[in-house]
Amino acid sequence: MTLTNINVSLKVDNLTKQKGLHMGKPALELTGKKFGRFTAIERVEKPKNTKQSAAYWLFECECGERRVRKGSEVARVGGSCGCLKSEVNRKAMKKMQLEKHGTVLDRFLSRFKKSHTGCWVWESHTDKDGYGILPANGPSIRAHRFSFEYYIEPIIKGNVVCHTCDNPSCVNPDHLFQGTVKDNCNDMIDKGRDKIIGSNNNKSKLTESDIPKIRGMDAHNSVIAAVFGVSESTIKRIKNKTLWRHVK
Repeated sequence: MTLTNINVSLKVDNLTKQKGLHMGKPALELTGKKFGRFTAIERVEKPKNTKQSAAYWLFECECGERRVRKGSEVARVGGSCGCLKSEVNRKAMKKMQLEKHGTVLDRFLSRFKKSHTGCWVWESHTDKDGYGILPANGPSIRAHRFSFEYYIEPIIKGNVVCHTCDNPSCVNPDHLFQGTVKDNCNDMIDKGRDKIIGSNNNKSKLTESDIPKIRGMDAHNSVIAAVFGVSESTIKRIKNKTLWRHVK
């Protein structure tokens, strides 16, 4: 190739870039246009890990993710970052679960039996604490919590659902009430259901008769702790009545 031909070729290449041409054809102007879930943001350089020559664009998906794709390909078939496929799969799974097991309510109503005590006893899977496990369309949920929200009211964030019948497998809404963790602990103590509090705990170094003495002592907590063989923080919590609360 002669020097003249090289100069002419360079001029053509420069003219092509200036006019936005690609492979001799006008490059597509996609800025701001939407294709499927993608919206074109701007034209970008060809990715370093690809050998394919094409006009590449930065696209933003509806979910907020950004991807670099061939402009012509996205303009032709649309697309997404992958969230569309995930959504389709979730819907397919939900449909399959619905056809096989019914709605969450259907599953709930078919998995307990009413007893003579008034309890609705959960007869399906339970967790290690005896609470019913209800398969949902996402993560499984505790059956008694579903019952409370379905029949009574939404559960306040941070609250727990307690049983007046003290039967964790019961899902009868008439036997349920919501409250804080502290409310649940107080209810447990008032009913004498906590079998490991106080001296019933085989690891306890104290007895119920020690507590009034500790609360009545004026010595420094470190001194009292040494006398009873416990930590200073234990003495402090006993005096503040956040420990051994069942002893008045």
